[in-house]
Amino acid sequence: MTISGFTGFVFFLVANFTDFFVGSSILAGCLQLCVNAFVFTVWTKAFMQSSGFKKFVAFFGVVVPIAMAGITIWRVLIVH
Repeated sequence: MTISGFTGFVFFLVANFTDFFVGSSILAGCLQLCVNAFVFTVWTKAFMQSSGFKKFVAFFGVVVPIAMAGITIWRVLIVH
C-alpha cells in the first residue's frame, strides 16, 4: 500500500511540476490518474477492514488520491 501511494505521489509531482519533454505532463497526468484509481481502490478496502488508528491512516489514503487527481485534472488536462 505504501508503494502504491508513493507511486501516485511521484506521478503527481511529475505531471504537475515538470516539463521534461513536450506533452510529458499530459502523459504523466493520465498515468497518475490510473495509479490513483488503483490507490483509491486498495486504500478504500483497507479503510473498510481496519479499525482505530489504522482506519485513521487509511482515511488519508482514500482522500489524498482524490485531491491529487482533482488538482491534476484541473492543472494538466483542463488548463494546459
